[in-house]
Amino acid sequence: MQEQEAVKATQEIPEAYREMLSRSVTKSYTESDRHRLGMEPTPKVQVFRQGCWTLYRCGTEFASDYDPVLIIPSLINRNYILDLLPGHSLIEQMKLAGLDVFLIDWGDPDAGMGNYGFDHYVSKWVKRAVRQVKKITGKARIQLAGQCIGGMMATMYAAHPELREDLSTLFLLTAPLDLADSGLLAQWTSTEGFDVDKLTSAFQGLVPAHFFHASFPLLDPKNQLAKYRRLLENFEMPGFKEIWEALDIWGSDNVDFTKQAYTELISTMYQENAFYKGEYMVGGRKVDFKDIDVPILSLVARDDHVFTEKAAFAIHECKAAKQGRLDYHVIPAGHVSLIAAHPVRIHTYTLVREFLTRPEQLRTGAKKK
Repeated sequence: MQEQEAVKATQEIPEAYREMLSRSVTKSYTESDRHRLGMEPTPKVQVFRQGCWTLYRCGTEFASDYDPVLIIPSLINRNYILDLLPGHSLIEQMKLAGLDVFLIDWGDPDAGMGNYGFDHYVSKWVKRAVRQVKKITGKARIQLAGQCIGGMMATMYAAHPELREDLSTLFLLTAPLDLADSGLLAQWTSTEGFDVDKLTSAFQGLVPAHFFHASFPLLDPKNQLAKYRRLLENFEMPGFKEIWEALDIWGSDNVDFTKQAYTELISTMYQENAFYKGEYMVGGRKVDFKDIDVPILSLVARDDHVFTEKAAFAIHECKAAKQGRLDYHVIPAGHVSLIAAHPVRIHTYTLVREFLTRPEQLRTGAKKK
């Protein structure tokens, strides 16, 4: 009887589900899958390119009453998590709010860039991107946004004694600052027994994406084990399988790290916590995020499996927070779901739009939720 019920249940599984399962397990996604889903719905125009990275201007209408926004994405995955699907796109929402949005695409580094660390990314490439945005728009200052590790880099820029003059606001999305005791990654990379130089000694220039990302499913094994069951249970729900597959495509589209950036992330940021301590050098100058005094929006995921809230909460130690110029919100969502999932993303979009379009004279009075 039980065997008959099991056979019947198997026969009732939709063929479309089997096909999605196969594509996901084998990671056999193609460009046609992205096109079929309508991923990256916002048009983008290339306005600058240097080496492996490209600067894009988003949308087709660029007139704006607000300072332009430059987004620094993470180095860990592709930037299209910020422009995933129609209705599930932070960039789409920014454009609807009348903002002029620029986006960095880090591209694929090559082995010749192996000695480029966070200092180079920030003091050379982000600086060049900021200069290009100012030149193109004619604006004296910009609003700098950063997601995940990109948020750490945006904070470095805003903390630099000279570079900070380019900024009118800072928007941080799940940005880690204090990496001591900040979750499983911090525990795994603790100095005892974790020799990053020895682990990467066989790599020439680049640390392969699969090496870095191999541990990520273990950060949230329950979710990894349940995701296919969740897909089956919600398969007939309108829109569910599209957002599920789009997120799965993005999650499997990983990027190689330059060896220097990877080494710094582990040894300098995690093991030494140098950025939080104000000991990291950018452009030959120590940068201390506690010196940041521009208005800040920091959005944190309560259920973040990559960084705990503690890693982001450190932003309260900066001058802007003490001056009442920090909007800090902990959102009941995960590292990615706060900008892509239903319906919590709507709350995120509202907070972002309100902050980036807020008149300068009203950017006082901290909001902490």
